[in-house]
Amino acid sequence: MKTIKIARNNELKLTLPENLVSIKENGTIWHKGIPILGVEDTAAKKQIGDLVRAGKFSEIPAKYFTRMGDNENGLWAGTDEEWEKHPGCLQAKKDFEAMTKRDANRAIIMLSSRGWGDYSPLEVEIDLSKSDAEIIAECRKALADGHDVDHRDQSDEEILVKINAARQKLNAPAEKNTSKAAEKAEIQRKINSGFCFSCDSYCHGDCGHYSNDPAIKYTRRIAESSREANFGINEK
Repeated sequence: MKTIKIARNNELKLTLPENLVSIKENGTIWHKGIPILGVEDTAAKKQIGDLVRAGKFSEIPAKYFTRMGDNENGLWAGTDEEWEKHPGCLQAKKDFEAMTKRDANRAIIMLSSRGWGDYSPLEVEIDLSKSDAEIIAECRKALADGHDVDHRDQSDEEILVKINAARQKLNAPAEKNTSKAAEKAEIQRKINSGFCFSCDSYCHGDCGHYSNDPAIKYTRRIAESSREANFGINEK
């Protein structure tokens, strides 16, 4: 599915299915009959919102409208191909690669069982690229802070055995390569089948910010940067 990308400050804000986008003779971009507007000022946002709700698009100042490329309103708009060359996309890919590399050294260690009931075991996620001393310190903190831990007092040697077991498992060539290959194949399958990495589902563009770029899943903030809010995009 081809899309139109909308970005601000090199960060992707909105992805629109191309078949739902229209470009007027004056070059302005519209989505489902509503213009894509870039409005940052809070006072202006209310005023422009009222005009949009009333359908008085002709009364909206020209500076808020969005066209392909860089815009006075601070937004950038372009095709998938143009976004691939955009600094924001290149940085997102770099961040994705760095995160993937970092995740490749992470593992979960089960430090202790907990309680008499159906309590989950005490686990800690660690970065195996750190020194043994640093990892042991993190494990000790988890044991000290953990609730209802059965085996709180563990020696450095006991903890180190668990660290080395996690390191050995992570570095097992066959298992690691098979897992990575399967993960890569699954991502490619999702890309080919139209999966939306922005909302993590097969939304077919209904979420309003469709993207088949897997990097989006890892770079989107937990508190999403605001996207189109009835009439435009707010930077906050």
